[in-house]
Amino acid sequence: MKNNQTLLGIDIGTSKVAAVIIDTQRQLHAVSSKAHQAQRKARPGHDEQDADILLSAAYSAICELPPTLRAKVQAVGITGQMHGVVVLDENIQPVTPLITWEDARCLQGDFLEQLCHRTGHNIKSGFGSATIAWLVANDLLPASAKACATIHDLLAAKLCGLDKPVIDPTDAASWGLFDLQTLNWDFDAAKTAGLPIDILPELVLCGSKVGRVCGDIAERLGLANGVPVAAAIGDNQASILAALEDPEHELVLTLGTGGQLSAVLPAGHKPDHLEHDSKYEYRPFPDSRYVVVAAALCGGFAWEWLSCTTKKWLEELNFIPPPTETLYKKFNDLGLRAKKSVEVHPHFLGERYDTSLTGSISGINLNNFDLGTLSRGLARGIIENLKGMLPDYSFKDRNRIIGSGNALRLNRLLQVMAEVVFNLPLSLCQLQEEAACGAALNAVSLILQ
Repeated sequence: MKNNQTLLGIDIGTSKVAAVIIDTQRQLHAVSSKAHQAQRKARPGHDEQDADILLSAAYSAICELPPTLRAKVQAVGITGQMHGVVVLDENIQPVTPLITWEDARCLQGDFLEQLCHRTGHNIKSGFGSATIAWLVANDLLPASAKACATIHDLLAAKLCGLDKPVIDPTDAASWGLFDLQTLNWDFDAAKTAGLPIDILPELVLCGSKVGRVCGDIAERLGLANGVPVAAAIGDNQASILAALEDPEHELVLTLGTGGQLSAVLPAGHKPDHLEHDSKYEYRPFPDSRYVVVAAALCGGFAWEWLSCTTKKWLEELNFIPPPTETLYKKFNDLGLRAKKSVEVHPHFLGERYDTSLTGSISGINLNNFDLGTLSRGLARGIIENLKGMLPDYSFKDRNRIIGSGNALRLNRLLQVMAEVVFNLPLSLCQLQEEAACGAALNAVSLILQ
């Protein structure tokens, strides 16, 4: 392979869209990132985003990259928020919003518990298969439904002019009702759950070519006609691809809105059966490997909670709160100077393995509940929560942590607490917008085809 061939990576995230241009030597040449503001007003417990706004934001992010670089792109990789699902008609037009990973409608009554019992699968709130099953059970699946997809699989289909989206194992597994041993849908379980089998996307291999950017889209985006597009990959796996240099000896800690701690398993390692209350997941990974992942609902969001709460208290006291950036700097400074901390369990949104969990603070006395001890305790609690969710064998032979995600990158206190909790050195991934970069790198093999 020639040096410095150019790749485009796109990430449709929970709150923003990013696009990057990176070369095959992992040199980042351009970044575009913007909030997409696709959130819809929805009923309590529902979390929805406008799929058309998300796609439009992705196109806009691409078009903000330098045109001379876009014209040189030789392969496209795509990623985005996992678990969520959008239902499509026969023309692959959305007939529902994107129902995101934060959606909790399946927690109404005992629906999710009964779904897990009937299918034998460890399905969590916000998983695409659970969402579709809920729509079916409540007679809310549109009559025009002919397909369904993650938002990033839909983008891949749009770029290539596909008749129906396809999905790779990293995304399919994030929906549930997936057989990790065969890397295919568990069709029997899907039927038991009430899913219309014909709307499930076809499985394709990680990193495989799903098509080429078609003429009108290529012209609109300033790309060469016929550039190959790789199957979209889950954002967790994409971030890991961008971060890791030595997969079997490193851990990846990602703090964005949520939080993930990931360990790629040795080649040939097959996942064990998971109990329904397991705190971790096995996920498919490129090159026919698996990664074991702890995913907390509150990662960077827990850190944001401290800022929002402080602002609220100041406003209630009739003070004008300082800018958010000033507060974060103060939390870091005070927390780094604090010698001790209170104990914080940041389960502010519950956890997928136990939705009844709530946040708590303990170890408070008359003299230690100040912003420094609270900041330090919260930072440590975010890291300890993730570490405690992974099985012990995940830490064997690991010699460092690779950090990614803006919450970790921008807060020195969280970095220090990661080194304290794991007793390992932390190195921050040098690539910006890691998920988008990892998606691009997932498309490297297409240049050889």
